[in-house]
Amino acid sequence: MRPDDLAIDNCLKCSLCNTVCPVLAADPRYPGPKRLGPELERLRREGISTDTEWVEYCLGCHRCDLSCPNQVNVSEMIARAKATHRKPLIRGLRDWWFARPGLLGKLTTILPALSNFALAMKPARYLMSKIVQITPQRTFPKYTRPDLRSPAMTGKARQRVVFFPGCFIRYNRPELGRVVIDLLERNGFSVEVASSECCGVPASANGDAAVARSLARANVRAMAAQVDSGLRIVTACSSCGHMLKTAFGGILDGDKKFAGAAREIASSTFDLAELLMAQADAGELNTNFQPADLRLAYHAPCHQKSQGIGRPWYHLLRMIPGVTVEDMDAGCCGMSGTYGFKQEKYAVSMEIGEQLFASIRAAQPQMVATECATCQMQIEHGTDFKAIHPAEILLHAYDRQSDAE
Repeated sequence: MRPDDLAIDNCLKCSLCNTVCPVLAADPRYPGPKRLGPELERLRREGISTDTEWVEYCLGCHRCDLSCPNQVNVSEMIARAKATHRKPLIRGLRDWWFARPGLLGKLTTILPALSNFALAMKPARYLMSKIVQITPQRTFPKYTRPDLRSPAMTGKARQRVVFFPGCFIRYNRPELGRVVIDLLERNGFSVEVASSECCGVPASANGDAAVARSLARANVRAMAAQVDSGLRIVTACSSCGHMLKTAFGGILDGDKKFAGAAREIASSTFDLAELLMAQADAGELNTNFQPADLRLAYHAPCHQKSQGIGRPWYHLLRMIPGVTVEDMDAGCCGMSGTYGFKQEKYAVSMEIGEQLFASIRAAQPQMVATECATCQMQIEHGTDFKAIHPAEILLHAYDRQSDAE
């Protein structure tokens, strides 16, 4: 019996999950995680039809799971309901593509300049809004040829790690991947880039459980041997980290071939900042930072919080002399990957993010640091402030001349 089969009876209807739900706070019509999760799950398991479009409005932020005093996997129950929800044809087609960013990345990077030109055209965005209901208010991230490669091995004995780049770094910002590799090498690691697939978060978020399971198996197959040989996996995307650490085990639970390896991968996966903070705690972090007169606002993504690792980037950035960092602690940004691109969810996405936007405006930073790519998009869309990955700030702070000496 799955642990979740027992956990459903641990729900006491205390409604703590409802109090932390960003969607319910933004739209009182939303039934909330308690209703869509354990309450309706009991009926679903009895074969009673409870299909409702409201399951599509769950962000998958996992705040409900973190708040539950009895460890009920509320978001997992909603995700399963989302996977069986019958969508209108047009939305189903749109979400089919949204569930496959790896495939989309491979196709758009065949001729990336042409893809970027077409996706930026207002007439094209208008047509997409009418045909597949992608909101025209959003702009797509630019695609580039996937040229991220494992660096040459040095003769020095170093700790070896595997870098799991994820789709955004692989197809949109490979230069960020090189920043991650540079940071790891400066801190005593030898890096291999994983020959992996999409982590599967978009597939799960868009209700395609079969694709999420297939991707989980492919990734476990690709990295199991490296983990068995003692290598750790490093992620620089909070959603990828969440998936590898917490979701692979659930998706592949009961799979005799892959379940054990999925658990090993989960226990061997580290967020980049989590690993660097461990280096700092051991007195082994390269702290050769240049002073910088920089005032930052920091936003912790929901999938970073779901990993239970604290706020390592907040602490790392504060180690740079002259840098001041204000933790916004202002809730979910509302973007949730592809969620904010959907025309019917755009308004609620922006309403959810308004508390964060207001906090950033009040703080008046020089820029915003957050490790989630779509959080960066949402912050720049909802404010006038630039948002970047904190790894870029940390690398920029290193004194290259002193390092060379």
